[in-house]
This record gives sequence, C-alpha cells and structure tokens, in this order.
Amino acid sequence: MRSDQGPAIFLSFIPHPRRRKRAPSTTASRILLLLLSGAFPRSQQALRSLRRSKPYLNPTTAAALCRMDWSNLGEGPAGMIAERLLADDVTDYVRFRAVCRPWRQCTADPRAHGILDRRFLPRRWIMLREEAADPDRRRLLNVSTGQCVRAYLPELRGHDVCAPTVEGLLVLLNRTTYAVRLLNPLTRQVADLPPATTLYSLYWRAGMYDADPRLDFKVSAAGLADDAVTVAVLFEEVQTLAIAKPGDKQWTLVEQGISFSPAISFGGRFYCTTDSDINMLDIRDNQPPRLVVAAKISPHLSGIASAMHLLDNDGELLLFSHTMKLRAGEVDNFNGEGRYFMQYNVSRVDFDARNTRTVCDLGGHAVFIGSTRAISVSPLAFPAITNDSVYIGKDHPMIGVHRKVNESISTGAPDSGPDSISGAGSENGIAPARSIRRRPILEPNRIVGNPVPAPSPRARIGRAGASRG
Repeated sequence: MRSDQGPAIFLSFIPHPRRRKRAPSTTASRILLLLLSGAFPRSQQALRSLRRSKPYLNPTTAAALCRMDWSNLGEGPAGMIAERLLADDVTDYVRFRAVCRPWRQCTADPRAHGILDRRFLPRRWIMLREEAADPDRRRLLNVSTGQCVRAYLPELRGHDVCAPTVEGLLVLLNRTTYAVRLLNPLTRQVADLPPATTLYSLYWRAGMYDADPRLDFKVSAAGLADDAVTVAVLFEEVQTLAIAKPGDKQWTLVEQGISFSPAISFGGRFYCTTDSDINMLDIRDNQPPRLVVAAKISPHLSGIASAMHLLDNDGELLLFSHTMKLRAGEVDNFNGEGRYFMQYNVSRVDFDARNTRTVCDLGGHAVFIGSTRAISVSPLAFPAITNDSVYIGKDHPMIGVHRKVNESISTGAPDSGPDSISGAGSENGIAPARSIRRRPILEPNRIVGNPVPAPSPRARIGRAGASRG
C-alpha cells in the first residue's frame, strides 16, 4: 500500500516493547531503521522483497537492537511513523497507538477530535452483513486491499444499520427513539444527529406515514456535504433530503416530493439522482441549501423497473443503470406472456460537459451491485474476481455474474445461489455469487446475464477490442 505522502508501514507484527525480552524481528527492525534513515522502500513490491530477504544485520547491530527501548522512540520518529500510517489507512494508525502508552502520548487521539475529521475517516472500509455468534463483533473489509478485521461494536445494540457512507461511517437508527447516529466502526466514535421523528412536521404526505416510523424514516443514503461538517441524509421512502450537523436538534429540509435515489458522496460533495439529472447539493454561507444540476443523464432512461447506482470507480463517478425491456418482436398483452430482458448500461459522469458518456469497460475493476448499494473493487486486491465484470448481489432480483461483451443481451438462469458474504448494512448490501471463482472470459461492449461456460479460444474476443468512453 502507498499513499500520497509515502508508503504505509506494517507494524501489526511488532509486539509490546516492554513485554518481550529480545529485540523485534530483524525484518521489523530493518523496516524501522530504513524508515528513520529515509531509505524506506517506495513500492509494495520492494517492501515484500525486504520481508522475504535474509537478515543482513551484523551481530553488533543485533545486540544493540536487543538493548534498545522501542517505547522511547521519541515524539519525532514516532510522530513521523504515525503520520505516514494515518496518511494511508486509519487502521494501521490505531494499531500503532495500541502498542504502548508512550506511542499514544505522542500521537493524536481520534476520539479527541470530531467524528467528521477527515484524517480518521474509515475510507474504503465496509461492514460485512452476516449472522454472527456474537452480535457485538462484526467483520470489516477493506475493498482496496482485501484486508479483513474483526471489530467489537457494542454501539450497534438496539439500532438498525440503515446505510453506510462512502467515507466509511455507519448510519444507525435507534429502534425505540428513532434517533439517528453516526458511528466510526474503527475508532468507535459516535455522533448524534436529530431524531428522524423531527421530520414529521416536514413530511409532505402528512398523516399518511406508516405505522412503524422505521419503515418511513429509514435512511437510504448519507454522506458529507461540501463543508465537511454537514451530513446529508436521504429518506427515500418519504422522498425527503435533509441535512444536519452533529448535535443539531432539527433537520434542515433541502428537497422533498421527488425520488432522489441513488445518492453518494464523491470528491467532497453529495450527489443524488433523478431519472434525468445528477444533482449536487450546494451549501453556501447565508443561503439556504439547494440542489443544482451537475450533469444530464444521456440518454434518458426509460423502460420497466429502471434502477440506477452511483459509484466511485477509482476516482471516476460512474452511473450504472439497468432497465427491463421487451424483446424484439414480442408483444406484452399484460397477461404475463411477453418476454423481457434486462439491459445494463455504464456511463461516466463528465462534469466539464455536464452530461454522462457511455463507457465500454470498468477500467479493469469489478462492480458488486445489490438492490440499493454498489461498490467498485480491484482484482489486484481480490484475485478471485474478474476485471470488467459486474456481480449481482443476493438481494438483487437478477443474481449472478454479468460481463462486458458485444451489442446483444443474453441471459440465463443462475446455476447456483449466492454466497453468504454481503456488503455494508444490516438490511442493504451486496453479495458475490458462488460462481465468483469461475473467472468468466472478458468480452467488450456488452453486459450479459448469468455465467455461461467459457467459449473456445477461437470464439474469445480480446481485451484490445474494448475502448474507454
């Protein structure tokens, strides 16, 4: 792993410095010495080579390391290590601080800062939805590196996990009070937002809400607005977009009466979508919050059961849509005899041109899609998945693996059920199909239905046929 400020330092294998009678391993010692000398490896491959290489420390140096008190690195070296760790991932930073008290004293405590402090946001982390023997322990997955950790989260008791944010924060809804909370699953910081019940007075269908407020005011999407201290929340069931800051007593209404799903935080701004536009939340001083059109969706989506997803694909905002359409030559007499197929489209949002442009590949990534969620992952972190493929989750009506191929659409029945691994949230998520390890052959320009046997080499269409939009 690398960051803009330098490489990450893997220190999870270094035990408490006061609990061992000998020096850290030669690999750990070399990593620390190279870091402090400014000669640290500049690539992940170089770091792996360093770990696999034979020890080169001479006996004199090894003896000196045995006598070294690693807890007394000092504020300078320890601070530099912590800074580089935090620049790459907050989990390495948390592990570093957990080693000993002196290292904690010379580094910033995440809990002493606001939950929206961007330095400590658990970006790229999702919480896996699974049945666990201990409901207070959940598995977290880093979608960029494939790293999986277990977290103790008693803060989830009595709450529904409504929606994750792109920044990695979880949005919780209290089952009794309907209070909305934010939770950082890695640092366990919690912040309170206004209760969902304060939206009753803003509800545009007054008196028509459900008997269970959790059904009406369940959060379907959330994210940070452009000022980094305001949280935007989308209540899709009541078609309401509202904003608030941690500690506020009342939600501020932005828009209501229109379906704005899907929504996402991207590039420090909050975006939501209608069937024709991608809108950006505009928050300015001394002006009420409002939605402005950031891009027009082209072509306009039409068909039965249209659905869309916004996702960050390695720094590009993609719009993924799927529409049920009647097959050519078929007539729907509304008696169930008409045959339909699912058409998939992937477009890149061009903010300069203020429109969307169809793309023919996913830039080497794979996309996992559920009924309300979508994420992009790299096969470099998950070798079992296939690049430029779309994996349909178990909570999606079209379970299976879909690939980019030529112009027509072919579909088939899933040959196996979904796997039990799923995405963030207790109600919404994504799950790969069991056939995820079949590695379907990549063919450009079309997305087909569920996995089919691999064609012969003569029938394969090469990667060179794909082009970026």
